[in-house]
Amino acid sequence: MIKSIFLVLFVLTLSAVHKYAEARSATYVLCYKQNKVAWSEEHYNPRSVQSAYYKCVSDGGTPQLVMN
Repeated sequence: MIKSIFLVLFVLTLSAVHKYAEARSATYVLCYKQNKVAWSEEHYNPRSVQSAYYKCVSDGGTPQLVMN
């Protein structure tokens, strides 16, 4: 149930990001574990952002998307 909610929120966020993104805008995926940033990645492709998001969730972290 919680994964379904995360998936819906992620898809809505990603669709909003896609509509307002420029060709060169970057999206940063920050993965938090124990209230600290475990890792971060910079992506220009929405599919790469989605992949990094799921990587963080599968690692037991909490992902945060930051648009530049």
